[in-house]
Amino acid sequence: MKAIMAVILFLFIASSGIAAGIEGKWSATMKSPDGNEMELNFVFKMEGEKLTGSVVTPNGDMPISNTKINGKQFSFDVSFNDMTIKHDCTLKEDDTISMKVVGGPMGDSEMILKRKKE
Repeated sequence: MKAIMAVILFLFIASSGIAAGIEGKWSATMKSPDGNEMELNFVFKMEGEKLTGSVVTPNGDMPISNTKINGKQFSFDVSFNDMTIKHDCTLKEDDTISMKVVGGPMGDSEMILKRKKE
């Protein structure tokens, strides 16, 4: 019984550490179908076990919602012009996040987010 409790405690601590690794400021470049590029910035915060934050765009900040974290995988939604854009992410070891965007205004896409050094 003690061994089971120790494993559960270890997994809880490990998942908390991974979630804390998500926290911070991240940037990515998104290409539009016409070839123009736009910089996007993401701000992720951990409030206990809950992920909060926003996407910072040239048109203003958009809060994230419907967040879920499962180890190094996490997801969130952003509402924009009466549409919900889904983001499926994986935290990588090299201070990057791979992100799949589903339902965006320019269709489905993929981006690599890089941690901003401050």
